[in-house]
Amino acid sequence: MIKKILLLYIIIIPFYANGQISYHLPKALIITSGADLGRGTVSDGVVHALQAFNKLGVFVRLENRKVLLQTDVLTKYDILIIPTIAGYHDNPQNFSLTYMSDTELKNIARWVINGGTLVTDINIGRNTLKGKDRILKDGILNANNWQLGKCFGVALKEMNTSDFYVKDTKMNIWQRYILKPKNKEMWRLTAIETAPNVKILAEWQNKNSNYPALTLNKYGKGNAFLLPTFNMLHPASDGGLSNEKQINQFYELVYQTSIGKRNYEIQLLPWKNAHTSVYCQTFDDGGSAEEYERIFTFIRKNKLPTVFFITPAVDKEIAQKLKNDTLISIQGHSYNHPDFRKLDYFQTQNEFLMNRQFWKKNFTGFRFPYVSNSFWGMYLLNKLGFVYETSIAANNMEFIRGSVVPYNIPIFNNEFYCSLDLLEISQMYRSDWFFYQKVLKKEPYTKTEQKQDAKKFETYLYKYFNEVVQTNNGVMVFLGHPMYSGISNITLQPLQDFVSFLKTQNVWVTSLNEAANRWNKLKNLKVEIEEKEQNVTINIDSNGELINGLTLIFNEKPKKIIYNKTHQLKEIEDKYYLVFDLDNKAKINIQFQ
Repeated sequence: MIKKILLLYIIIIPFYANGQISYHLPKALIITSGADLGRGTVSDGVVHALQAFNKLGVFVRLENRKVLLQTDVLTKYDILIIPTIAGYHDNPQNFSLTYMSDTELKNIARWVINGGTLVTDINIGRNTLKGKDRILKDGILNANNWQLGKCFGVALKEMNTSDFYVKDTKMNIWQRYILKPKNKEMWRLTAIETAPNVKILAEWQNKNSNYPALTLNKYGKGNAFLLPTFNMLHPASDGGLSNEKQINQFYELVYQTSIGKRNYEIQLLPWKNAHTSVYCQTFDDGGSAEEYERIFTFIRKNKLPTVFFITPAVDKEIAQKLKNDTLISIQGHSYNHPDFRKLDYFQTQNEFLMNRQFWKKNFTGFRFPYVSNSFWGMYLLNKLGFVYETSIAANNMEFIRGSVVPYNIPIFNNEFYCSLDLLEISQMYRSDWFFYQKVLKKEPYTKTEQKQDAKKFETYLYKYFNEVVQTNNGVMVFLGHPMYSGISNITLQPLQDFVSFLKTQNVWVTSLNEAANRWNKLKNLKVEIEEKEQNVTINIDSNGELINGLTLIFNEKPKKIIYNKTHQLKEIEDKYYLVFDLDNKAKINIQFQ
């Protein structure tokens, strides 16, 4: 009898297992040490990745290579992006991911086999940490001398690709040749062998032959994308090979590959109450009492949460009004208003501590004077427990700089580099100063001139919001000054009209403090999903955090929602948004048509 029951159990369980799909919404990890001079900026390619994943509801953390030796950290992430080009800071050798230890390579392979999705290119770990080229042993890079050989399912050999081009063969992402032939010798690692299950997504081609260029291998429970060059995910506007649309499409492929088979599109929206973008209003100090009062009246009239970044130079009466207004939060802007790039470690520390002591307030946010952020400034903000800073301006119209998606800041200085928990929430690139700087001249600033400049400012506000923020489901941080926007009702009118416009849009108008706290709550959020025919069970764990207005997006309208707490279903532009409050854990049952 027991044998018959056991046999029945063995037969039935696979039937239910095959009828049920289980997965979780992924999180991504990007390995980068930052760009430029190590002051918290990131490469154009990282900006595009941040914004592409944000539109897919994927939380991203930026880390440096040390995380490859921290397997407990790696297990928290489902997608791993490892660039190996200079734009992501690939020099000197201790930063470079073309130089890797056997241990790092083994950890990556183990992470993939356990279910991770890896994206990198053919140069990853080609050399040992001591500088020895692994290919020299056999003339081929494969599983015998390169621990990622089985992971990618390929063997690589250097070939002259001068008369080859790379063509998208299966993805239909690049509607042209990805790489064009060169007139001179161009030796590159090229796949000469592939395992049977490797998918060839793009090929090296010339008149006589073709070789795999971009491959996807299923390795254990995970997946490994191998690119011929990481410049495919770097924007052409900065020396890469792709436009924003192509980069977004590739990362969507990575996202869908990471999740695997599913019947229903379910996605996380980071912002509150189904809002698809965010507006945060901020002002730096400076101006007359009349100009401040004009700004105060505007804030009260529109009931706008606003952050002022201040120094002790603020007039005492104005300071008192700033502290007493419930709509206003004051945050750090330094003690002496210096250029932080000219300060050493101890001078930098004193600026933060003296400003805190003067105001008797433990600031959580900061903006550098002249938006001149520094390595020691970023490092000490993180050490002193600040939550966010907002000095790296986001452009993304004239050129790529800054991100409209918050990110934890990576910094480096000579041989030292680290990833901070401090968030960068980039302000808009053009502040009111850019448009109203005629006020600094000795000549009168006429009403006609003010109207002309106000029109230009208004045009910029709408263009930045529509073309950069809204398209990326991002954050717009307005940067103003009482001494510019507050000159007159004329100079303030563009902001008034813009805020009135935002109230007609699906925008979360909130403070920088709230936006930063919201983003940090997503770090440990887990969303597990089980599908069985038309029934979907969603288990959510916030690790003890209270998240108000948490939002999930469905492409298909649910027939029935079973959840024992208050919830709301909203339809916005042919998508359905389930909004609810989460206190630690929740179980939601959805029935589709």
